[in-house]
Amino acid sequence: MKKIGIINYQYSTHNYGAVLQAAALHHFIQNVLELESEHVDYIPRNDLPKWYTKIKSRARELLMALKLKQKKIAHQSFQNPYVFEEFRNDWLPRTQQSFHDFESLRLAGFNYSHVVVGSDQVWRPSYSKDSLLIYFLAFINGDIKKVSYAASFGNDYWDLGDEETHDLIIEMKKFEAVSVREKSGVDICKNIFGIDAVHVLDPTLLIGREFFDSIIGSRDAESQGDIVFYKLDIGHEFEEFIGNISQQLGLSTKNIYYSSNGQAKTYYKVDDWLGYIKNSKLVVTDSFHCVCFAILFEKPFLYYPNESRGLTRLESLLSQLDLEQHLYRHDIDPIKLIPSILDVDYSLVNKKLDKLRAISSKFLSDSLRA
Repeated sequence: MKKIGIINYQYSTHNYGAVLQAAALHHFIQNVLELESEHVDYIPRNDLPKWYTKIKSRARELLMALKLKQKKIAHQSFQNPYVFEEFRNDWLPRTQQSFHDFESLRLAGFNYSHVVVGSDQVWRPSYSKDSLLIYFLAFINGDIKKVSYAASFGNDYWDLGDEETHDLIIEMKKFEAVSVREKSGVDICKNIFGIDAVHVLDPTLLIGREFFDSIIGSRDAESQGDIVFYKLDIGHEFEEFIGNISQQLGLSTKNIYYSSNGQAKTYYKVDDWLGYIKNSKLVVTDSFHCVCFAILFEKPFLYYPNESRGLTRLESLLSQLDLEQHLYRHDIDPIKLIPSILDVDYSLVNKKLDKLRAISSKFLSDSLRA
């Protein structure tokens, strides 16, 4: 039986979308295509937290509760980063060995028929940094076939010079099949790498709502906010923005990134995070994947742009689904947007998604059965 290896940002200790898209891709390959799969547990050495193991994370939580350790406003100071590892243990099979550099991956001797890279912004140089050759699968040897699924460049341009790009072009041409998450990515593949790529859906939209309902389970999130917001970077302008919408609609708000008790911050469990979106009346976010889940759960939503994190990917997705009005432009009064974003005809959206799923599913099936 064929076995498929997958590599992406599944190792994240603070990003809900990263772990959920990874689980979605594994689930689709394993349960829809019926091909055995697992994630290559690659964790860049620079991303290894000091509290790497679950036990150390729990020890840190205890010290913070006893006020013996200083709490800083940073991901590393959150009390419970292990919630993401707990999710991986439940939903994301990985290699027994963890890898932290190119050489250990090259020498691993993987027994896969194919390795899939994606989804997420794995081909964005500023994000992957020293791991770019890894995410272009240069460590793969022998007869293992290379495939990308919904890999993203993050921007609508390629920001490396010719010398830095040369080796990546060589590696890209070794791929059996290439697909990207944004229309602009198709252009980059053609113009920079000389490759014809297929435009496909993110794994979360490919797998559909039923999978995420199963993660949430029978219980709802403990408490619900009428307006939930998942904002990766919160400033005064956004606080004023969300306060005005709350006042105008007469609805409560809830930050679903984390809960805070004074200086201590705690991540929500991944299933609870999904539940908050599912049970909301309006979602406001600057996260690509949070938008995906608002769409899957058929919720009104507003995307509050964060151009430093990549606006192209949202513009591409929303244009495919005729939902461009949900992208907030700062020169428009947000209150005037409310009627149009609250009235979404998801029957039309779902018809478009079904067509895009058929294209995406065929690409992945054809590529992995070749």
